[in-house]
Amino acid sequence: MLSSLSITSFRGIDSLDISLGLRTYIMGTNGSGKTHILDAIHMLAGSRPLYGESSLESGSQFEWVFLESDLPKNYRLVRDDIREFFVIQGAKITKPKYMQALPWRTVHISPFDMNLLYFAPSMRRDYMDHILSRTHEQFSHTKRDYDLAMRQRNALLKKIRDGFAKREDLDFWDHKFAEYAYTYWLYRSRYRDYVRAAMTRFPTFFSKYSPIFHYESNWIDTEDSQSFIEKYLLDNRERDILTGHTHIGPHRDDWGFRIEKNGEDIPVESYLSRGEMKMLLLGLKMIEMEYISSELDLPVILLVDDIFAELDDINSDIFLNSLMQYQIILTSQKPLPNHEKDHNFICINLSNA
Repeated sequence: MLSSLSITSFRGIDSLDISLGLRTYIMGTNGSGKTHILDAIHMLAGSRPLYGESSLESGSQFEWVFLESDLPKNYRLVRDDIREFFVIQGAKITKPKYMQALPWRTVHISPFDMNLLYFAPSMRRDYMDHILSRTHEQFSHTKRDYDLAMRQRNALLKKIRDGFAKREDLDFWDHKFAEYAYTYWLYRSRYRDYVRAAMTRFPTFFSKYSPIFHYESNWIDTEDSQSFIEKYLLDNRERDILTGHTHIGPHRDDWGFRIEKNGEDIPVESYLSRGEMKMLLLGLKMIEMEYISSELDLPVILLVDDIFAELDDINSDIFLNSLMQYQIILTSQKPLPNHEKDHNFICINLSNA
């Protein structure tokens, strides 16, 4: 369990030391630093912050104490005049080794997450890829190889269009692109299939309209997908040369939820209320927690940032009851919706700090 946190020179926080429990409730007004605390914890767990810059300013430092078998262990993220580095028990360590030694992960839930269900497909792709990069060590390498192959192929397309390269020069990059796209797709499809199966384990979030998790790809998932992609690239080579872009692959995919209405599948965002959409989103975040925890065989610390707007007391209670198996650090501008359950939480009032 994460038992304490110290923050130095991070955004609007000059210095802060707080003790944390299994369930911690942080209350404060806008600008009191609630979200900064959650971002600091998320960054200490090796994740990018939800808001603001992903790098620290010189002099910034986070330190937390994690209890393992009742023995305290110190973890720090520090930025000096030159770079950022991680420290465990006073010893500097590389980020890969830090992540291997870290005995937990974090999942962040905030009002910002609602944008996933409404805005650009790139946000949804980034969300899924961020989960995969935090869960599978080799995924980041796969995505890097894929992005490089796509950039090289697109650059070559433009050279051919401008008369500085030959069409047959594409053969090599078509093959590499198809290879990396297929591997990339295997990771994505693994999480897609997990979400579809896990939705039945969270009926209070998904059961009312029985939504379907829909993954939309512009290429066909066949028995020999790599060969299909390579053939597609060859068949559509002239179009790609004309536009200077690759028109197939995971970088163009999208996902979302749909419900059946009058014999037709329609996107949930065009039918459900904001409150219903938030419950669906919270169900998706529950699945994210379960996926990360099960794949890594590690506990998850849940960071919940002021998400009770647009939720009535019944759904707020459903959500809180679903979290009791996790360590929870929760923020809000006002008391918890279900006041009689406040005794389950340690309360930190930043307005009194």
